Amino acid sequence: MTTATETGTGTLRDLVAAPGPFVSVYFDREARPQLAQETASRWRGLAARLEREGVDPSTLDALTDRVLQSLPGTGVLAAFAADGRVRHAVELPGAPHGDVVETGPVPHLLPLLEWRQEHPAHVVALVDRSGADLLLYAEGSTEPLRRTVDGPDDEIGRSPGLSQMRFQHRAEDSWEHNATAVATALEEALREVAAGVLLLAGDVRARQYLVKHLPAAIRKDVLISQVSGSRSADGTDLDAQVAAELARIRGVRTDQLLRQLDEERAPGGHTVEGVRETLDALAAGRVRTLAVTDDPQDTRTAWFGPESSELYERPEDAMREGDGHLAGDRLADVAVRAALLTGADVRVLEPGTPGGPFQGTGGICRYT
Repeated sequence: MTTATETGTGTLRDLVAAPGPFVSVYFDREARPQLAQETASRWRGLAARLEREGVDPSTLDALTDRVLQSLPGTGVLAAFAADGRVRHAVELPGAPHGDVVETGPVPHLLPLLEWRQEHPAHVVALVDRSGADLLLYAEGSTEPLRRTVDGPDDEIGRSPGLSQMRFQHRAEDSWEHNATAVATALEEALREVAAGVLLLAGDVRARQYLVKHLPAAIRKDVLISQVSGSRSADGTDLDAQVAAELARIRGVRTDQLLRQLDEERAPGGHTVEGVRETLDALAAGRVRTLAVTDDPQDTRTAWFGPESSELYERPEDAMREGDGHLAGDRLADVAVRAALLTGADVRVLEPGTPGGPFQGTGGICRYT
């Protein structure tokens, strides 16, 4: 069964569009049953803190039920509750995160978005000269959908009356046919999980034929990388290689964004940075990719209204424009909310990232 987290942009957009205030929880779970009581006690300590902070009892009860139902378990439970119910909950496999509890008008999505960056949609293809095994990972998935592709041609056997040259030509022709079938199946697999990353493993010659027969659009738009492994391997080492390669790709994509930010800083370019300028661009729906720093020590505030165009650095800015019904929350969370509501991508950066946007907030705009 596929273990997939519901972290799609549409799901998160619906979440930030819902009325708050929200309680956002990232809770480290414990798989060992003998520690279940200790883990439950740790949650109750957090719940007591939320009660002191004025969270309504019905919302707190709904969160408590959801947390305790998830125990024992591994990884992090991310839950977002408001108005007496858990509006969204998702289990994030991986290392402990450290318990985080935030309350405010906007759900605190930065850790979830950062986790999503570490688990992009991707396809792993283990190929040989007769076909391939495909592993399809949707965004946020930790267990794959599996597909097997058998090419139309059988392996060519060497017969006594067949010359080496004729045998080689027939074999190569067979491998080409099989690679074409794998390329067609791969195109469908990448589309199925909306993957932008393809990792190839297996027979070197088969990989060469496969890349040759991939559609030009895939070779242009999909990041294709190599890992070692074969169809007959048990997959243990492959898993570690895939994880390492995805981490490398994450760094590459961050570097590409930072390089684009720098290149587009020239007059007339598409970079926007700084708090006020970025909020203004988000309010106008101009931002294509938001770059925002996840710094727990950053307590700066931004203000927003019901409409995505109502976005302000200070509440007095809104008063001058006659907007009311404002709510204030952490700057980064408000910026992420605006990005999701206006169809912008979000890239979460570490604090102090060299080359990052001025004031830790910026992005690439759709137009100047």
